[in-house]
Amino acid sequence: MNVAIIGGGISGLSTAYFLKQHSNYDIKIFEKEAKVGGNLRATLKDGFTFDWSANGFLTNVSDTLELAKSLGLENELLPASENAKYRYLFKNNSLKPFPTSPPAFLKTELLSPFAKLRAASEYFRGKSVEGEESVYDFIKRHFGREVADTFAEPAVVGITSGNAKELSIDALFPRFRKLEQEYGSLIKGLITLQKNAKGSRGRLTSFKNGGTQKLTSALESALSPNIRKGVKVVRLTKLHEGYAVVLNDGETFQADAVVLATPAFVSAKLLGPLAPDVAKLLSSIPYADVAVFGLGYNRIDIPNELKGFGFLTARNENVRALGVLWSSAIFPDQAPKGHVMMRVICGGAVDPEFVKLSSEEMLEVVQRDLRVTMGITAKPVLLEQVVWKQGIPQYHLDHTRKVQSIMKNLEHHEGLYLTGNAYYGVGVNDCVREAKQTANAVVEDKE
Repeated sequence: MNVAIIGGGISGLSTAYFLKQHSNYDIKIFEKEAKVGGNLRATLKDGFTFDWSANGFLTNVSDTLELAKSLGLENELLPASENAKYRYLFKNNSLKPFPTSPPAFLKTELLSPFAKLRAASEYFRGKSVEGEESVYDFIKRHFGREVADTFAEPAVVGITSGNAKELSIDALFPRFRKLEQEYGSLIKGLITLQKNAKGSRGRLTSFKNGGTQKLTSALESALSPNIRKGVKVVRLTKLHEGYAVVLNDGETFQADAVVLATPAFVSAKLLGPLAPDVAKLLSSIPYADVAVFGLGYNRIDIPNELKGFGFLTARNENVRALGVLWSSAIFPDQAPKGHVMMRVICGGAVDPEFVKLSSEEMLEVVQRDLRVTMGITAKPVLLEQVVWKQGIPQYHLDHTRKVQSIMKNLEHHEGLYLTGNAYYGVGVNDCVREAKQTANAVVEDKE
């Protein structure tokens, strides 16, 4: 059986790897870029590691961890430093620690006494309601407006670069909705989970000497004969049995099944002639442009202790950076001795104008923001930047319904499959889990 996989990011590579466990499958991966990995790449330079997107995965679920072990990377796993548990918010012109425990919550300077009392009362007044809500409205209903403003908005920006008032709690944080439905009070649900030892967040984990790119590199090595790089799929055509995958060099590959592991807007263009109903829905999934900067410094030039994961910025501050990750504090091997590495995230749905600036203007903003937030006046010894146009899908309020319709309509087109971060989660774990489910669906449908 011939399977064509369009897209060589973590989703496409993982789908191929899981399919390869079935020896009767002839798999071809088509990647338009000269390198595979999609957004999950890194720059390794002068002893620094600069992750272009995700800097790791959580081990509270097994999907990525099991994949890494299967690829022989068990000894390459790199758990985050203990420092990573400390996180900060830049608010009122200073870095303030995020509360990570009930005592810290009571002491935090980020909330007024009234807001703390309102939030604590959620244990007694929490209840489940019907109907879709934004992340912001969900948190406001449970814990009050001040908590939603202070924590929900920056947290959502940190995960999706999106607007908490626009994104769906059901699509983005289904676990919270499930807790609400089961316990009413989120506090009550989280306490119960912890008592039952089911509430572990896991530990952020990356890989030694290469960051998250090591995962996609290992997948590439395992799948090398199956990968074609530097070729673009320009058209899909339905045959009497299966599909013709037409490449930009004029070559055609015949496939019994086609997996589109591309962004929703790319999949929409390819599916337009075959499945216009699906294509229309796919094209309506919005994306945000994101700019990521990697900066390496001499340690002596950084006034901050850098004990922590990094910080997010509250809205309405005179800072355009959405957040700053202290990469070498999280994973010490990401900077050479006597140096530090950090990443700055800008743009997103909350600041779409940022990516319209020139490269020089962007860098001026970033260095100004680091001066304002951290007092850094020195020039970096390493400077890298990546701009992801249409980089992160945004799960708006109708996202769950939209994805259900996409998948239902796709059932009428035998042999076509969709996978990737546009549907059920934007993290590495989400992509790997969905890739495995997609591979299983291909196998089941053809048996």
